[in-house]
Amino acid sequence: MARIQLLSVDSSLADRLSEAMGDRVPVSMVQSLDDAGIEKPGIVVMDHAAMSAGRSLTSSITAIAEQANGRQIILATDDLETDVILQAMRAGAADVIPRNATGEEVSRVLSRHLNNVVATQGLPARLTLVLGMDREASAILATDLALAHAYDRNPGLLIDCTLPNSAAESYLDISVDYGLASAVADIGRLDSSLLSDALARHDASGLSLLTLDGGTGSEPTGIEPSDIVKLTQLMRSSYDNVVFCAGNLRHSGLLRELASQAQSIEVVCRQSLRELGASRQMLEQIGADPATLSRMRLLVWDHEPGILLDGRRMADALQLENVLNVPVDRVSCANAFNAGQPLMQEGQNTPYSRAIARIGNITVQEKRTLAGFNTLRRSLLRTVERSS
Repeated sequence: MARIQLLSVDSSLADRLSEAMGDRVPVSMVQSLDDAGIEKPGIVVMDHAAMSAGRSLTSSITAIAEQANGRQIILATDDLETDVILQAMRAGAADVIPRNATGEEVSRVLSRHLNNVVATQGLPARLTLVLGMDREASAILATDLALAHAYDRNPGLLIDCTLPNSAAESYLDISVDYGLASAVADIGRLDSSLLSDALARHDASGLSLLTLDGGTGSEPTGIEPSDIVKLTQLMRSSYDNVVFCAGNLRHSGLLRELASQAQSIEVVCRQSLRELGASRQMLEQIGADPATLSRMRLLVWDHEPGILLDGRRMADALQLENVLNVPVDRVSCANAFNAGQPLMQEGQNTPYSRAIARIGNITVQEKRTLAGFNTLRRSLLRTVERSS
């Protein structure tokens, strides 16, 4: 969790900062960074009134900046003259706030800097990027993969960019009214508490869902590719695992940037020459470098052994080394999607669920069948009878 360290002796200032930030971010009042035990990510708020009278503002900020180990410094001061602000900024302060400021003004400034720090200095969650020309198949696979991670460890986040409506929203049977446009607008104050209240959540798994349309059924306007990249970085600092389904996104620069950050990139494709050609064109437009290509894997959706276009040939056409077949029972898949009951239920042990677990590198413990248990019991009984 990010922290705010306040260099001051004024408890009323500490109380005002704590009240402004609520329960989202702890505020600790310290007299020295040497004994504060501060760990990244976090910011330092310097109280101008607590600085030594015989020391200049510039030298005080410079000295703290050397001890702050890269953390941003915010100056709280009663003197808001232009010369003082410029002096503080030149000395290394990232921003200036009034000492008597309360509420929204303080929260807006500090939250913005905290989010920047968390996104750049925090430990980012694992990011899985799911690409595919079949939007519904890609969304189903991405959703089941996110569910598998949620059941295996702490619930994470699924970002679904399928249009005109989120396929993941239908598949999970949840209602979404907060999308990427809203999150981008709130990016200056986004934190775990706000996300918990705003994002739709799958009750059975705890998985959170963020969609491109936000429940409107239309593509949002006013969002730049850089906004999506920045938002994804911030989300990775708030969740342990993030699955990003590209859906209808086709901006080559955006996909290239997301692919460069992702730990794994799953390319979903059916055994179809037409879809294979479209997938190859998509990868060529992304222009992935060798390092990115090495993190890509072809997932052959609805794999049928009898189709001559096998996974190895498809992977070679896409210049990918890794390939994994995903068997799909079409009837079960259609029923699951229509009913809003995902195939990846907790404790499931089917060919499909085992494939999803392999994709997510999740260990599946095989359960003994009843027949196997009965065979073992009969064997033990025969041993007992012979010994008696």
